[in-house]
Amino acid sequence: METIEDYRMTLRRIADFAFSFGIDSIPEDKKTDPLSWTEQDYSIFRQKCHEGFKEAQNLIVKNLMLYQKEYQELKDQLKNFRRCRDKDSEQETQLNINIVEQRMKTFSHIADGIAWQLIGNQIHVARRLHIGESETKFLENANFQHTKKVVDKLNENPDDFALISDLTSFVQIGDVLHLSKQGIKIIELKEGAVNDKISEFLEEVKKKGQKIEEVDLSTKFDKTTAKQVKRVVRQRTRGERATHILNTDKGIDPVSEKPMSVSTPTIETEYYHPILAKLYEQLESRIWSYDVVEDCVHIGMYKGKGLQMAPFIIPELLNKETENNIYIDWMTITHNVSEPIFSKPFPPDFIIDILTGYVKVIIGVNFDKLVDLFNQQDLKTRWISEKETMRMKQKEIRKNSIAIINKKAIEMSASETKKIILGGGLVSKIIYDSIYPSNIAQTLLNLEE
Repeated sequence: METIEDYRMTLRRIADFAFSFGIDSIPEDKKTDPLSWTEQDYSIFRQKCHEGFKEAQNLIVKNLMLYQKEYQELKDQLKNFRRCRDKDSEQETQLNINIVEQRMKTFSHIADGIAWQLIGNQIHVARRLHIGESETKFLENANFQHTKKVVDKLNENPDDFALISDLTSFVQIGDVLHLSKQGIKIIELKEGAVNDKISEFLEEVKKKGQKIEEVDLSTKFDKTTAKQVKRVVRQRTRGERATHILNTDKGIDPVSEKPMSVSTPTIETEYYHPILAKLYEQLESRIWSYDVVEDCVHIGMYKGKGLQMAPFIIPELLNKETENNIYIDWMTITHNVSEPIFSKPFPPDFIIDILTGYVKVIIGVNFDKLVDLFNQQDLKTRWISEKETMRMKQKEIRKNSIAIINKKAIEMSASETKKIILGGGLVSKIIYDSIYPSNIAQTLLNLEE
């Protein structure tokens, strides 16, 4: 395993390719005035961005494969130590597994940051591309090698960039996210004799103007292949629907299969990024810093000896106020479908410090005070009973689409007819996207239908 310092250098190198390579290619006198750029300037910038993405993707693949190999070896060692009842070695190995898992998550988070740029920083698109899968995607298999070859071929064009979906944590539809001058699309890749046969069959069905539901698959395929046909159709349909949303901001949700469109916000988003930046600056002379946003969001930041305090201070403060609270380690942003940390206006050192554990950020929310704040903003908000919450939970299609605190949900009424249940997405906006809760309330009140 890399030392922590070598790991920090690796992250910084990949992040520079992914997020700085394009702008660094622009002459200094033009960086401050993009409006003066010519079409040629934009073309060079775009191609340099893609060049950086491609270098970053190759480094992510290389490092993920190394860490996945190490992960498998550590898992085998863990089994052996458990059989031998060697508790000390078991604990040490489990600790190393946890470190490797987090590092793999962090490399995927850089890939998320690239994907985020491809989809135009649109969180609603990111959520449509995530279908709730949680298993680790291992890269050493024949399918991945095929995908890498296809992607490398597409990336020979300087105006194109193809991102391997399995490198990311949130792109779970399709094998490749492909950006070209024609727009962005999701590509499904299948190889093998059976898949070729299925593709030919589906193409024939399409030419005849038939729907797959109208075809008796039992007359064409055995049971196993018939199931695979349905799976391929489902995957293609999801990809087509997600591609439509990517390019039009409306369509059919790939998971819920319900119509969706993006409401146009009339309120400018307000972030509390400066508060986080101020707390980080305070760590230059202190081992911890603390602030509260709008009386309901508690933020603690720790380094050095202060790291020992991180698990306790915010939880203790919140629990004294109310049992209706949550608190998270902000490093879990690498596990969350939200704006990646690399897209935030923070200095690179701060980002690397967060992702490598040099600095710990704990953020907690007092939901009683959040409800009070929303009501003060004229967004009528109330707690829902446990029974009513359970009924809603049973109808839930997307995982964590409803935020449940102590078995109860929260309902917000922007008008007599427009009622909204507080979901994981809105909580994520407060915690991971650093949006002021009052701004979220005003945005909900002023959404255009």
